[in-house]
Amino acid sequence: MEEAPVVVVGGGLSGLACARALRDAGRAVVVLEGGSSVGGRARSELRDGVAVDRGFQVMFRGYGRVSRLAARAGIPRSDLRELFWGAEFRSGASIRTLGGVPPKRGGLSVGDAARLGRLLAEVAVGSPERHLAGQEEGVTTDAYLRSRGVSDRAVEEVLRPLFAGIFLDRDLAADAGYLRYLMAVMLRGPALLPTDGLGQISQWLASALVRDGATIRLDAPMAGFEMSEEGGRVEGVRLESGEVQRADGVVLAVSAEAAGRLLKPLDPASASRIPTESASMVSLAYRLARPLFDGRAVVLNSAPVAVDVHIDLMCQTSNITRQGSSDVVLATSITTGLSARPDDAALGRAVGDLVGEWSPGFSWSRDAELIEVVDHPHAQYRVLPGVRRQLPGPRTAIANLLLAGDVTTHPSLEGAVASGQTAARILIGRG
Repeated sequence: MEEAPVVVVGGGLSGLACARALRDAGRAVVVLEGGSSVGGRARSELRDGVAVDRGFQVMFRGYGRVSRLAARAGIPRSDLRELFWGAEFRSGASIRTLGGVPPKRGGLSVGDAARLGRLLAEVAVGSPERHLAGQEEGVTTDAYLRSRGVSDRAVEEVLRPLFAGIFLDRDLAADAGYLRYLMAVMLRGPALLPTDGLGQISQWLASALVRDGATIRLDAPMAGFEMSEEGGRVEGVRLESGEVQRADGVVLAVSAEAAGRLLKPLDPASASRIPTESASMVSLAYRLARPLFDGRAVVLNSAPVAVDVHIDLMCQTSNITRQGSSDVVLATSITTGLSARPDDAALGRAVGDLVGEWSPGFSWSRDAELIEVVDHPHAQYRVLPGVRRQLPGPRTAIANLLLAGDVTTHPSLEGAVASGQTAARILIGRG
């Protein structure tokens, strides 16, 4: 009988990175993706020739694993386009810039600029990963910044809007070790966006895998496992259709919610360590009749958050991606910690109101068309102090069942790719 393949459940970046490493080692691979396209939370769709990202992740030049994986997929370096080095902060008619070339303090006092400069000099030493295991893991980002002498004004008007968009958490409750890691990554280069959106990485990876002999099945949601008679080994994956895909090994590279549900019957101890407190957000995509912004910066709303319906950032992604027939703007609202997710109409009004403040000459009602609203109730787990220390590892109680995804590392594209590659190394006997 022909040898059964390794089955990777999940066609997001962690699953595709795992499949790539397995194929490079000569293993037969089948990727089962429950949705209609690969990419998971980092998908993109083309609309009128313009890429529209459905996710929220940020790719930095300093994400070495992601950059190498993109190159392995065949994406030219020139296709990874840089966002502006700095960040633009807007509150009403006020516009400030932090960073950039030449560098700007963006409203920071001389003292705050010096304190942040010392912090950046600290995190620049060594690899970014070393900060993930530091003693700062037990302290929130908010408390850590204040302990370093950063003023309330700098935290509230600059650092909170900046890092809230990465943590998806306006409370800055993420552990400070993760903050230091991200700062070290950001020092190594700007954020990037592929010419066909962030989903281009997954699409090109999938195409290259198929050319190299892997099988990728879409619309193939998993229902459960087929176990050996003694119960100590996975022999197949059962799909919701009733079909069973034979497997020599299985890598579970799905969302935290799905991983906990599927793993619990076989390994309740590992399942119990999967974080359950989610960070959430809503993204609204608009097609514009004329440009709203000229630059490539992400524009952050630095006004105080007075109500639940608050737009945290906007980016005219079509200024960065491949030029098409439309201008596209993405607006993001962080919903972490809210008792109820604001309805679409309220979010749409908030976007229009914000554009009225920032660009009063722009007729939003006439020149903007809502393309879609993408809801991410489980966008990523909240990186609260102590959570990363309790995460499950890639190994489970079942010898040939591995766990991948950011729930084993940290909630970033780099963490997802690293987790998939680690699971592959274990299966091929190198981990």
